[in-house]
Amino acid sequence: MKIKDLSLKNFTAFEQAKFNFCDGINVLIGTNGTGKTHAMKAMYAVVSTSSDWNKIFNIKNINNLIRNHNDDNEDIAFYKNIETTQGLIYNQISLIKISIEEIKAEIKLSISKSEEVSPIYLPTIEMLSIYDHFFATYERREIPYDRICYDLALALNAAVLRKTHADYQSVEPIINNLQEIITGSKNTEHDVVVKESEHFYFNLNGNKLDVNLVADGYRKLGTLFYLLRNGSLTKNSILFWDEPEANLNPKLIVKVAKILQALAAAGMQIFIATHDYLLSHELSLLAENPIALKFFSLYQPNEQLSVIVEEGQTLADIAHNPILEEFAAHYDREVELFSN
Repeated sequence: MKIKDLSLKNFTAFEQAKFNFCDGINVLIGTNGTGKTHAMKAMYAVVSTSSDWNKIFNIKNINNLIRNHNDDNEDIAFYKNIETTQGLIYNQISLIKISIEEIKAEIKLSISKSEEVSPIYLPTIEMLSIYDHFFATYERREIPYDRICYDLALALNAAVLRKTHADYQSVEPIINNLQEIITGSKNTEHDVVVKESEHFYFNLNGNKLDVNLVADGYRKLGTLFYLLRNGSLTKNSILFWDEPEANLNPKLIVKVAKILQALAAAGMQIFIATHDYLLSHELSLLAENPIALKFFSLYQPNEQLSVIVEEGQTLADIAHNPILEEFAAHYDREVELFSN
């Protein structure tokens, strides 16, 4: 399954927008509040088995997803239409409509579909350290996490695959690479991340360490490792990753860019939202190689206008790049300071 394009109308920050995706890595950049996470959550809500939009967006009223909605109006319709055309590959178009009287929000998703694949969404929150008792506390609504975190916990709950399993073997080099990045060793005798009695541990430097004693950045990479190790992420998966750079030092960010390249080369479709200069530019360099990669800049001409989507094959093709603009402004401030 590959997501081909996404159309949004009257949905949160978007009055009307269209994304044309590639089969490899799709990078969303933009300032805070321009809808990067909302676009990814909308796609996840359509392709996943989780259909509760209130829980996915962690809101009480679905009206809040409609741009310029009226809180006083409770006349809501919410439905999903799927049209399927059979052929060598199934082409599926999913249409979500959220309507309040004459104001309608629409989400159209075009998908090339050859088999059912469960998507994985990695939020900015690191999940390994809060996995213990997560399900019970979530069901009692004692924690303010959305449905995406719950789905991720379910994926982490799966047992690891045998090393003879086809899904493991298809991504084994990536698993080994992640293990080496985290441990600094090529020794793969013991998995770097293990789960025992519903608690996670890391095998580091010959010691089994409680997950809470491991740095956040390594826990983040450990989550990716374990999802590959237990078959929740396969070469045919769709991966949504919100701010991969969070809690990672620059050396690890460069390595994450190469891991993303390897996952895409294996067949995975990837969507990431990032604010990071290094990650976005490393990925742009990778786009010079034969790899499917596209950039999407989400920007507002001013605060009163809707978000506009601009796309390009590399960052050089993007006219509105807030990451680069702020780094250029930093350089100007530095020059001004030291030239006086």
